[in-house]
Amino acid sequence: MDHQTYVEGSVAENEKVMTMKDWIIVSLFMMIPIANIVLLFMWAFGSDGNLNRKNFAKASLLFMAILLGLYFVFGTITAIITFIIIAMEGQ
Repeated sequence: MDHQTYVEGSVAENEKVMTMKDWIIVSLFMMIPIANIVLLFMWAFGSDGNLNRKNFAKASLLFMAILLGLYFVFGTITAIITFIIIAMEGQ
């Protein structure tokens, strides 16, 4: 048999698969400015809660940190190039 069979109650509450309704609610919460970041930190580092949502929150925070880092790197490079071009025009 390819599928694992779970006996009712054999899976811990925080390990149950989230339903589509749960994911829609999470998606709606992610649309609320500021609250979305607070919720991601609560879900990622809170002691209780669904493991699926916990991993989603950790992955989202990691992705946001990477994008923020890239934003600053490319912004800094663009600023430096702009200042060099402006300085060269003044000569």
